[in-house]
Amino acid sequence: MNLRRYVARANLFVAAVLMLAVWMLIVWVASRPAFKAMVDLTPQSVNTVDPATEDLLRELREKQVEVQFHLFFPRTSGRAQDQAMQQELAIRDRLRELTRILLVRYRALGGELVTVKEHDMTTDLDATRQAAQQFGFTDSADAVVVACKQPGRELRFRKLVVSIDLADIQWPDMNPSAGPAKSKVPVLKRYLGELGLSSTLKGLLVQGTPVAYVVRNYSSPDIDNPTIGFAYGQLLGNLQRLGFDVRELNLQSSRGVPRDAAFVMVLEPHYDFAEGDAGLLYDYVQRGGRVFVNYSYSSQSDWNPDGGKFGQLLGYEIGKQIVYHLIEDVRGGGRGLDSNEGVGKLRLQLMPHPVTMRLSGGVPLELAAAREIRPRGASPAGVTPRELLVTGPQGWLARPGSDGRPDMKAPATGLRPFVVGMVFEVDPVASTSGNKNDPAADPTKNSKPATEPQKGQVVVISGIFCNNLGLPMFGDLAYNLCNWMAERRVLMNIQSSKHTARQMVLQPQQIERVQWLLQYGVPAVFLLGGLVMVYRRRR
Repeated sequence: MNLRRYVARANLFVAAVLMLAVWMLIVWVASRPAFKAMVDLTPQSVNTVDPATEDLLRELREKQVEVQFHLFFPRTSGRAQDQAMQQELAIRDRLRELTRILLVRYRALGGELVTVKEHDMTTDLDATRQAAQQFGFTDSADAVVVACKQPGRELRFRKLVVSIDLADIQWPDMNPSAGPAKSKVPVLKRYLGELGLSSTLKGLLVQGTPVAYVVRNYSSPDIDNPTIGFAYGQLLGNLQRLGFDVRELNLQSSRGVPRDAAFVMVLEPHYDFAEGDAGLLYDYVQRGGRVFVNYSYSSQSDWNPDGGKFGQLLGYEIGKQIVYHLIEDVRGGGRGLDSNEGVGKLRLQLMPHPVTMRLSGGVPLELAAAREIRPRGASPAGVTPRELLVTGPQGWLARPGSDGRPDMKAPATGLRPFVVGMVFEVDPVASTSGNKNDPAADPTKNSKPATEPQKGQVVVISGIFCNNLGLPMFGDLAYNLCNWMAERRVLMNIQSSKHTARQMVLQPQQIERVQWLLQYGVPAVFLLGGLVMVYRRRR
């Protein structure tokens, strides 16, 4: 009897110990960040990050890369003196809250290698002062320091100001001569935390600063203006913020492309390259260089170059007519619409390529003022062409109308797709330059270590998509192109914190329906409701 009692108690004790061990194991597993799972139940999943960020943090966890986020949020004292200051403080508190919530998601996805530290001068003075000295924090503005330490390398970091780098804030115009401001208080338009943090984190993984040369003497003089819609100042400025060293290049005076060039850009050239410049560019490509040329259509006929000597060397030609495409009929069953300015906005099909691998899931890519890219007979020896961007199947080449402008009326037959973007791969050869003053021939100016020769790459796109007007919607393609040409593959597929936009596209028939609804439908409903009320009261 006593033995049974002891056995029962022993079983009870062993069961209790096992239950306690299981409970401790569950608590330990639940406390591991790598095993945590977060479910976003907020409206529209506002706290869910992009798949590119998830892939980035998963890759960092696999490579054992330590990631640190240091928050410097100085405490504010006193009260707001006016409405503008009150709104500014409210925006500041809101940005702090959004940043903390976002970093909770980063820490959950990154596991134990991701740490978040919020420094406070009042509770931990010594540690905060030491961190401020380490990361160079001296301002009173809220800042987030993103630090990254790869195995076997030193710690790299970058400081982001929350109100500038992680938010899009519309500030009131305080200039009295500018007239009454539209808003006398600041307005928080968008929070760009994920874009800023992920872009910075990827930038820290890349060593060095690639040099991007821009050939300006064939383009508009205002090509670098950040305020004019047709200029490219915002693109060039954003490339600098993404870690590029953007410089101007004159092929004639420099006698070639410098050895430190990561790639060369030519934006909307109005004229064909001179034969000597085309030869210098092609020599650079044969040495493994990268070139991006973005053509467009102009109503001024002599501003529509066909590629010239450079096109002959690569085997392409740019057509003279602008490419139009029928507007999709959202009602279905129709051929599509024409005789509308919308036919000039070409919805593109993206061919498989590292540059376009993630763009298909975002905002549909469009080009405006595009011309056809077609081959000049057989491809030259050592040059491999590849299609990159193709229009839909209902495109046509516009013919001059009665007024001399391109006719937006589609022909009855002959609609087809058009190639408006191509990549040319050029086999490497030894440099043909023998000029001692040529930077391409001076080995002392070569900042890159000697490696096996790589194939040259030339990207030719005919159509406007990355100027100041198009950059907010279609800038991803431009940034992916630049990162790919600069061999910064790790930076591809993550958006910049300066160009995300939200838009609602309405087709002409949808606009017409909305107009009918507002002009006739809504008044008719009110009229019918009034008649019903009058009828019921009389009864």
